[in-house]
Amino acid sequence: MAKMTFNGQSQELKETQIVPTLHTPVEQGNNVVWCASILSAWKVLQNDIAGEPVELEDANEHCTPLNEADDPKNSMPAGALYATAGWVQKGIIETIRDTIQKTFPTKEPPSFPGITDDSFLAYAYLEANVSFELPYFQNRQPFIFTDCSGDKTVVNSFGIRPEDDYAYFNLRNQPAILYTKRDAQYEPEEFAVDLCRNSEPSQIVLACTEPRKTLMETISSLEQKIEASNHHEELDANDVLLVPDLFWQLAHDFGEFEGKLFRNTVLKGQGMDVVRQDILFRLDRSGAELKSEAKQYCLPMPSHYLFDRPFLIYMKKRDAQSPYFAMWVSNGELLQPWNGKQ
Repeated sequence: MAKMTFNGQSQELKETQIVPTLHTPVEQGNNVVWCASILSAWKVLQNDIAGEPVELEDANEHCTPLNEADDPKNSMPAGALYATAGWVQKGIIETIRDTIQKTFPTKEPPSFPGITDDSFLAYAYLEANVSFELPYFQNRQPFIFTDCSGDKTVVNSFGIRPEDDYAYFNLRNQPAILYTKRDAQYEPEEFAVDLCRNSEPSQIVLACTEPRKTLMETISSLEQKIEASNHHEELDANDVLLVPDLFWQLAHDFGEFEGKLFRNTVLKGQGMDVVRQDILFRLDRSGAELKSEAKQYCLPMPSHYLFDRPFLIYMKKRDAQSPYFAMWVSNGELLQPWNGKQ
């Protein structure tokens, strides 16, 4: 397996924003990452511990979007999400560790450093995969990604290469082109691709599209275009599809909540000590992998579908209303750098 581009604390990243909800305003020029595990942990805190919308002193403007957001559990593939909350003195940590061991055998049981017997915690773990029926080709040539500022990064990539024309027709039938807007030269200017049309229960969609103020607005705008196009295209015999490799892991502490006291009656006097989310994401020629833990605590003219500029990624259960993972790739900070050994 390839080496990770990044493995560490999110504050080490200079151009990447981790957001608690899809409705959080995004910072122009940054990568933006959202995963449903943090919202899932919040929802069990809200419903099972507080019994009402969570209120924190000096942080209610951050609480409200999480309180008002839909619970993501209804949009998750079966068996992909475990979320629970409870009191340490009543055995919640043992319950979490036992359940994780049985449900996700390869996951190391979670630890909760510094937690005390009179504490409560909310916990969520999400693990999902999209495996391609046929692996794509690894690109043997450097792939140049150009960010929104015009800066270029040479990266690894996979897909269907120029040298693969008029061949590999089964592989060409694997992706579905969900939407295409073409320029004056008839090249794809804006487009969305489902990388494996038959993957179940989840799909992974990539799109070169216009970014909006939030991830949700970007996704909703794109899906309206997909619905309006009303048909899916297939790759022609000499079309090219190339996607940058991604493989990273990060830990993020939501400092806007930490150290704040609860206003809720049943939690009066308690403080929100730790709000942490860990995310691992991989996208390569074989498929996509997501793991996230949250503690709160004519010759036909060829078309080139090249994700060589800022693009959107999201994973969702087919036919679900909302994704469970979304990322706007604005710059090369989390892309796999070209190693010249393909």
